[in-house]
Amino acid sequence: MQSASELPKDLKPQCGVIPRMFGVALIFIGVLDAMLSWRAGNAIEDFYIFLIAAGLFFLVIGQVRRRSE
Repeated sequence: MQSASELPKDLKPQCGVIPRMFGVALIFIGVLDAMLSWRAGNAIEDFYIFLIAAGLFFLVIGQVRRRSE
């Protein structure tokens, strides 16, 4: 196992990973809630659509930050 002093110095953390992961989680939760609500015979609420839209927003922000490296 490598210690922190043995790691190469040219390794940089990748930008945009956390927003992309957060966006994917929001999309997953929004789609799952919408499918369960639809399966129960209820109308899909606007909040689920907002979750999916917010997830897409964070996913795009993460992609832009990744490409700007």
